[in-house]
Amino acid sequence: MAQQVREIMTSAPVSVEPGTSVVEVARRMRDEDIGAVLVTEGERVRGLVTDRDLVVRVLSEGGDPDQHSVKEACSADLVSVSPDDE
Repeated sequence: MAQQVREIMTSAPVSVEPGTSVVEVARRMRDEDIGAVLVTEGERVRGLVTDRDLVVRVLSEGGDPDQHSVKEACSADLVSVSPDDE
């Protein structure tokens, strides 16, 4: 029998603003013991960033991570589903 999305989703996801530094996002991930954070502006979801995104899209490029925002690392082309979807 198929599960509904609500049965496996996180009910209280962590979110940050697009201008949040990747260092701050990495710390939130560590402190919350999570691997993905929503990127939001107000109530609107603008993207999703994972721990892998931080490494591949920002840290591997070098430079000061404090000078890079999560906007540079997040995936913006998201597909969404309803909690009632299977």
